Amino acid sequence: YQRRVPGRLSPAALPTMQPMRIHGVWYDVSKFSHPGGPVMLSLGECRDATALFEGHHPFTNRAMLEKLLAKYRLKDQSGAHVMDARDETLPFVWPEFESKSTESPAEPPVSAFARELRQKVQAYFQAEAERRGVPFLEAIKATPRRWVEMIIFGLLFAFTLPAFIRGEFWTLLVTPIVYWVFGVNLFHDASHSALSRNWRLNVLGTYVGWWFSSPFEWYHQHIIGHHAYPNIPERDPDLYHNAKMERHTKTLRWRPLHQHQASTWVPIWMIGTFAMNFIKPLQMFSSNMYNRCVAMIPVGRERSIQHWLGRVLIFCLCHVWPFFIFPLWKALLFALVPVMIVSVCFMTSTQINHLTPENVDVESDDYYKHQVLTSHAFATTSWMVYYFTGGLNFQIEHHLFPTVNHCHLRYLQPMVKQICAKHNVFYHESPTLVQALGKYVQHLKELAAKPASE
Repeated sequence: YQRRVPGRLSPAALPTMQPMRIHGVWYDVSKFSHPGGPVMLSLGECRDATALFEGHHPFTNRAMLEKLLAKYRLKDQSGAHVMDARDETLPFVWPEFESKSTESPAEPPVSAFARELRQKVQAYFQAEAERRGVPFLEAIKATPRRWVEMIIFGLLFAFTLPAFIRGEFWTLLVTPIVYWVFGVNLFHDASHSALSRNWRLNVLGTYVGWWFSSPFEWYHQHIIGHHAYPNIPERDPDLYHNAKMERHTKTLRWRPLHQHQASTWVPIWMIGTFAMNFIKPLQMFSSNMYNRCVAMIPVGRERSIQHWLGRVLIFCLCHVWPFFIFPLWKALLFALVPVMIVSVCFMTSTQINHLTPENVDVESDDYYKHQVLTSHAFATTSWMVYYFTGGLNFQIEHHLFPTVNHCHLRYLQPMVKQICAKHNVFYHESPTLVQALGKYVQHLKELAAKPASE
């Protein structure tokens, strides 16, 4: 095993997929043909993958999981090391995990709250699978109706492209908005393997997000960092975007520019996805860390070259081509305005989901309770908001069950709210998008003030 230290790029590709640690035990899954595909397996390389593992297998038979893990247990446990020392101190407690037992656990290592959630949701999808006459895993992915919706959104976007390339001004607004609706309803679920049972379709779907993020960086930011450790300081990279100008947690040292963040968020929202697409990759490859929170998956030179060729191509598709067709003033419009609109759409659909006074700087050592306490549902009765955000307005249900397609989440919400009330877990919900945005601005104002201790 070759340890890869953050801050030092590997000179060549490692010969095989590197081990991952789950509940304190290292596993070599390089020869395992995972149903989710090699990309999902790679997310756990050289790191503690316990939260990723538990969060992505809520419905799998536990005895089968344990039997499978035992098959790939690394014989020499002393030879493997995590890339990031923070993985030695984990924020969640997994009760009832019989790590010293000679028998494999028959039940998942979760609390009574989490067990009831998983059982109720599993029963719902078992009934759905029987009703539709499909396998259980098919029942939690995109339904035929959902596929039709995504195809329609894709066709609408394609319909605007000829006029967009001709430089018709109405497309400066319509094309990026239609693209966003198409992209968010496909890309996000695909990145969670929630689009299809076919892992190749999921991987392909992540490339639809070319106007707002590279899949490789997205996996680090969103899946490994944010979803496993939402709003946890030094673990969730979403707390540290543009940290010199924005402060999203009390644990971040206050800077003078933070006092203006209640107004500077507007221009920042216009360039957010440009930074994600091109600046964040530069930062990550130069430091081997995403936002100083997530250690980069080991890659070799060949994979790095492929990635950067892709970034250059995307930059040309987003920003360069208008200068070969239009006069300078018009080229600037078509190179900048659509990307800004996509960025505003992205930020509107994502920043209010966790960055509110009720959700920041709160925590629980129960993985499932923490997902609820740090997430924010909003405008869940609005179909318009649902399609515009790709279902991200059902953020609590999504964080609890990330491999479930967003088309199912509104039907899970009543049982999730009921179980949260039963176990006295705060369920944060806002009735409208406007009210949710107001809470985001209030969060910015509260953290803009200089702490008395500084």
